[in-house]
Amino acid sequence: MGQAQKGSWACEAHEEERGKGVTVTQNGDGGGAEMLKLQVSGKAILSTVRCRRQARVSGKAILSTMSTSSSFVFGPYKIDPREVFYATPLSYAMVNLRPLLPGHVLVCPRRLMPRFTDLTADETSDLWLTAQKVGSRIETFHNATSLTLAIQDGPQAGQSVPHVHIHVLPRKGGDFEKNDEIYDAIDEKEKELKQKLDLDKDRVDRSIEEMADEASQYRSLFDC
Repeated sequence: MGQAQKGSWACEAHEEERGKGVTVTQNGDGGGAEMLKLQVSGKAILSTVRCRRQARVSGKAILSTMSTSSSFVFGPYKIDPREVFYATPLSYAMVNLRPLLPGHVLVCPRRLMPRFTDLTADETSDLWLTAQKVGSRIETFHNATSLTLAIQDGPQAGQSVPHVHIHVLPRKGGDFEKNDEIYDAIDEKEKELKQKLDLDKDRVDRSIEEMADEASQYRSLFDC
């Protein structure tokens, strides 16, 4: 990954007695060390906590985990793990069956929830942090200059698959004659996606091999 996920932390602490007075200081050295000093009535507790990252998860490790022990659903449909290129315990990102623009991907909560308001606070936070991270890497990969992030929350808003998902689209100048046309285009792609998934037709636009190859390229963006 460009930046590894935070892993577990190992911490060390010690205490000692010192002079008199009342003082509270806290310092961070930017390297994972913090010091908290508390002096009360002649007794001081000096506690130094040093933490270090013990676990890093690379894109390859994520792929291995996804392929062997994880399953992904998108509404009532099962998603081939090869189409997923990034995942957290609460969210995942997958390539699109029928992308509107190069790099058009979907970010979804792992738990099947139809509406955005159904998500927990942790799921909501993780979903948007995942979209932010994925969007940044995909935008750079496609030499784009902007991003469109969109949610269609409910059928009257254009949602065709009853599972919360964020459309992430890298944008370049001139990709649409009128910028707002992209939302009509997203709506049409939603309808086409549901038709494709419902009918389980041959993927004349995108084979599983093509989608897996794209996902593999994106997965490398998250390697350490």
